[in-house]
Amino acid sequence: MRASQTLPANFTLYKEIDLSRDHRMLIFLNLLGIVLYFLSSWLFWSLTHSIRPDIRNHGIHISSLSSILGILLAILGVLVLHELVHGLFFWLFTTQRPQFGFRGAYAFAAAPTWYIARGPYLIVGLSPLVLITIVGVFLLAIIPIEGLLPLVFALTINTAGAIGDAAISAWLLTQPSSVLIRDSGDAISVYALQNS
Repeated sequence: MRASQTLPANFTLYKEIDLSRDHRMLIFLNLLGIVLYFLSSWLFWSLTHSIRPDIRNHGIHISSLSSILGILLAILGVLVLHELVHGLFFWLFTTQRPQFGFRGAYAFAAAPTWYIARGPYLIVGLSPLVLITIVGVFLLAIIPIEGLLPLVFALTINTAGAIGDAAISAWLLTQPSSVLIRDSGDAISVYALQNS
């Protein structure tokens, strides 16, 4: 089913997940994101050491203002890139410019006037995690050693920051394939076929 701005007559609201109102869920996802941050940090550093054994001779550490600035720029860059990738896929499926926002604890891209089928919505949701990770791991092998620290931080932040995307996607996989999703940024509304 193609994305549509009109909800089919035989669909009704089935579930709504609203992070602006569900503070417990927001806190839970942020705590889970912290755990995922440490796990992914370990994973990406282990991968970096296996791909780039030459770093053992150089010693990578935060030692200067330039390395701190590099890390901050990498983190900011990956946060923006993450939402732009979401936005790109919203645009590909709806042919309309998405909305972007920031709510303190999270940033978002949204297509609030569109109903999107589960399959395409899963692509929108998981594309930043998958694409940025693939490109980042490729870059681990080729960038100068000075860029490894900011890149690993960026990959780690991207993975930890995708916790909400991963949680929603995992939940959607347990739902009927016929559901439609409307994403308004703070909330997603899931619509299901009415029983005949």
